[in-house]
Amino acid sequence: MPLPLPYSLHHLAYQSTATSIPSEQELEDMLTQARAANLEYGLTGVLLYSQGRFMQVLEGSEEAVHFIYARIERDTRHHNVTTLTDGPISQRSFAHWSMGFNVMQAEHFRHLPGYLDPNSPAFSACIAANDTTALHTLLTAFLTEEPIRY
Repeated sequence: MPLPLPYSLHHLAYQSTATSIPSEQELEDMLTQARAANLEYGLTGVLLYSQGRFMQVLEGSEEAVHFIYARIERDTRHHNVTTLTDGPISQRSFAHWSMGFNVMQAEHFRHLPGYLDPNSPAFSACIAANDTTALHTLLTAFLTEEPIRY
């Protein structure tokens, strides 16, 4: 799908739960597939994984972001896919990565600025308010606190 230029930038972030706990090789395979698709469609982003939970951000043209997200929603390796934010952006936050990747342990989450436990009522309120500033603060903390696997 060739992208018309110029196009406005769009981003979408979601979280989901793994159908089963993936092995390191399965995570590597998933990352390889995500990077290939992102390169093909001009997307950048980051994929985070912790104890059976995924969080991913996609950035690019609105058409490409929604096309790939529709594929992600149909992927049987996870369920409970929940959109966290979906809208226009002025610039890419993850422009240097076709798909940055990080595996986090649960205890690493608690000290990150802006972190809300997904099981808390405050998390749902934050998502309902579509607080993309808090989301970007959280994701930036992930990227600066732990090394990204390229």
